[in-house]
Amino acid sequence: MISKQSRVVLVLAVAAVAAVIGVYSADGQPKSGPSEPMPGMDMPAARDSAPPGYAEVRISPEVQQRIGVTLGRVARTPLNMTIRTVGIVQPDETRVAHIHVKTEGWVERLYVAYTGQKVQAGEALLSIYSPAFFAAQREFLSALQAAKLGPEQLGDQQSVVDVARRRLELWDIPEEEVAALEKTGKPRKSLTLRSPISGTVLAKQVFAGQYVMPQSDLYLVADLSTVWLQAKVFQYELPHVAIGMPASVSFSSLPSTRPLAGKIVFIDPVVDEMSRSVQVRVELSNSSGTLRPGMFGDVSITHAMGSGLTVPASAVIRTGERDIAFRALASDRFAPVEVRIGSLGFGDRFEVLEGLDAGDQVVTSANFLIDSESRLEAGASSMAGMPGMADMPGMSGAASDAGKPPAAKPPAVKQQ
Repeated sequence: MISKQSRVVLVLAVAAVAAVIGVYSADGQPKSGPSEPMPGMDMPAARDSAPPGYAEVRISPEVQQRIGVTLGRVARTPLNMTIRTVGIVQPDETRVAHIHVKTEGWVERLYVAYTGQKVQAGEALLSIYSPAFFAAQREFLSALQAAKLGPEQLGDQQSVVDVARRRLELWDIPEEEVAALEKTGKPRKSLTLRSPISGTVLAKQVFAGQYVMPQSDLYLVADLSTVWLQAKVFQYELPHVAIGMPASVSFSSLPSTRPLAGKIVFIDPVVDEMSRSVQVRVELSNSSGTLRPGMFGDVSITHAMGSGLTVPASAVIRTGERDIAFRALASDRFAPVEVRIGSLGFGDRFEVLEGLDAGDQVVTSANFLIDSESRLEAGASSMAGMPGMADMPGMSGAASDAGKPPAAKPPAVKQQ
């Protein structure tokens, strides 16, 4: 029979064994569980937790200088969406005149004989011999003479005169020439064709002695004091383009490097199926005449979208699964951070939606080297914590020795 004193000793022994079993697992390794941080231990906050497969790295300033590490700052900046494209200068279609003759005949003389010649409104372009024009003048003179000789039928004769006069006016005969015809009573042999606008002759398709008809396009005259620049923007850029927005246009072929200010006056309502782009028309002033049709220009359209938190684009590593940036914790410590950025780029910066705060410093160059080191560090740490890996050659203390310089080799023993 067990005495009372022996029973107490047995209970204490069982309690001690139970405590040991609770601390150690079945494989003899200490159990891991929540515990209070030791005094003096600076535990990292939840914000500093590394993404899966990454670990914090330490790189000395000397190594940073050798591999070219530079830092950038996360800051709140204006969100200016800039669209860059290329356009071609074209004449303003509202300032173009296609010149035809309204009768038919033979070209006698060319007053404007070559393409590119500048003309003024009302300036003579060519003269033609037209039997129909000559007959129309004779009819007008006959109607005038009949009106003078038959005053008893003045009303009917005056209407005939008005019809003959109107016919000449519809052929673009100036009033002063009709008045001269009425005064002299002598019909002219040739009809003179004049320019309706001031501008530059862009096309000439007529020669001396040529027989021309109303459907013949003889001259193309354009007023180039204002020109259009036809550019294309992609479909996804359309929400950032609107009629009336300013546009900056620069031409590498011009001696002046200062961009020209223009304005968007038209956006094509149809999307090109092949290129998925839309025509955008920019109007430019060309009073100096330096802009010529066919010139290429670089167009920049800026859409202000307020302000937001942005990070240098070179600081973000886009892996496909996630976007990673390395935040500088100290002069030699870099922590990987998973960030969420916006779909649009604002110059050389991305908008930050999550992961970074204003004032954070991030790595902007050599970050791919730091990314590789971080992955290696995370892999070595995870392997060192596996059961039995500590007994493998080279794995003992891998987690604790990560980032430390290798120990010096012992001096070689000289063979006798």
